[in-house]
Amino acid sequence: MFEDALAAIEARAKRFGPMRDANGYAKVHGTCGDIVEIWLRIDGGKIRSGTFITNGCGFSKHCCNEAVQLAEGMTPDQAKAMTQAQVLEATGPLPEDHVHCALLAAHTVALAAENYLNPPEKISLSEQLKRLINRERPHA
Repeated sequence: MFEDALAAIEARAKRFGPMRDANGYAKVHGTCGDIVEIWLRIDGGKIRSGTFITNGCGFSKHCCNEAVQLAEGMTPDQAKAMTQAQVLEATGPLPEDHVHCALLAAHTVALAAENYLNPPEKISLSEQLKRLINRERPHA
C-alpha cells in the first residue's frame, strides 16, 4: 500500500515544474480559482513528455499529473480531444466537489496541444503596448 503511494508521489514529482524545451504550452484559469500551466514536448508527431504546475489543491495536482501522463504517447490531435472522463478514469474516484479538477487538467492539455498545432500570434512588447493604448483611448 505504501509503495503505491510512494510511486504516485515520485511520478508527480517527475512531471511537476516548467519544461525548458517544450513546444506546446497552455495556461488556464479555472472558474474555481486554480491556475494550471502545462508544457508538452512533441517530437515525431507524438507527445514525448509533459510537465505541469498548479496553485490548486492535491486533487488538482493529481488530475494534472494523470492528464500529462495520459497525453504522453498521444498525437497532438488525440490530446486535443482529451476529456474529463478520461482523466477521471485515470485518477480513480474523486470527491464530487473536486471532479472539476479533471476537467481543468484535460482542458489545459488540449489547449497546449492546440497551441502546438496552431501557435498563437507572437506580438512584440511594443506592439502590445500600442494595442493597449489604442484600446484605452476614447474614440471621437
